[in-house]
Amino acid sequence: MVIKGGGPPPSTDPSEWPHRPAYFCAHPDVHTKDYEAGAPLPLGDFIEFETDLFVGKMICRMKPLPPTTSPPDDSSGHTRPADNSNKSEESSSSSSSSSHESHKEYFHGKKRHYQFVVQGHFRKSIPLSDIAMGDFYEKPFLGIPKGAIMRMYQRFMETISPGLIMDMTSDNPKILAAFGSAQTMRVDLIGEEPDLTQKSILNDLQDNTKLLFGEKPPKKGIETSSSKRRSYLSKPKNASKYSTNPEHVYTIELYDHTMCFGSYYQHAMGTKVDMTKTMNAQPLAFAIFHKHDQAVICKFPVWHERLLEEMKATGKEEEKQ
Repeated sequence: MVIKGGGPPPSTDPSEWPHRPAYFCAHPDVHTKDYEAGAPLPLGDFIEFETDLFVGKMICRMKPLPPTTSPPDDSSGHTRPADNSNKSEESSSSSSSSSHESHKEYFHGKKRHYQFVVQGHFRKSIPLSDIAMGDFYEKPFLGIPKGAIMRMYQRFMETISPGLIMDMTSDNPKILAAFGSAQTMRVDLIGEEPDLTQKSILNDLQDNTKLLFGEKPPKKGIETSSSKRRSYLSKPKNASKYSTNPEHVYTIELYDHTMCFGSYYQHAMGTKVDMTKTMNAQPLAFAIFHKHDQAVICKFPVWHERLLEEMKATGKEEEKQ
């Protein structure tokens, strides 16, 4: 099986990145409606996309990085024509102000470093046990301790991420979590999905999996309890009983209080780890896959300018050898 990796690094200088020091983009297997391949994507704005397995939209917000305040010009890969009318400018200004306000309200009082939300429908029926969140990597991680320290770290991560599969010491590492363990999951009929443009909804998404579990849910209250749903669906034998329905709309929310993409440091167990060193010049990504063939459902890498510096340094070392 060929590991897809994070895709090509940004082709532009970091000084041109709209959210420097981070660069948020789509993987080559993901086709966005209004942006060219590899172009920087805005934060705090909805991006329509599709893959071979999924059609929908997503929005990503990162705590230390403000929402995009203005659309990038054509050189960045944005293909929508500019509207120079006063009405358009006023609307854009109002939208920008609303995005910043919503961003501030969402992260206020929370330890979360990001919010990533996907909403759309699957193109075909897939058992939930065959869907995984996380990523597969082409190169080994660097500086990963083995033995008791790694076991303790793995137990910590498994505690905050039910159903986690962690292989961090092999030549081709992988970190995978059960699709059913997403922080928030909704399944709705087409046309009845939550309106994510309403900040009161986007900032307070609630579980609703009544359509998924049907008339005989496996546990009382599981349809509206994220903790019960995550605990139950993190087990493959339970997840295998349910499949995606192309006639339903899925809303998935991911958030985390350990990984800060602004600094590219992961905070865990009272320490912080510089992921630009650990990742061996590979980007972290918001990704959902078909577990067996790595077919992409969605994948959006987050690069960092220090990651590119590590890539250059690694290249120079390889040239010397």
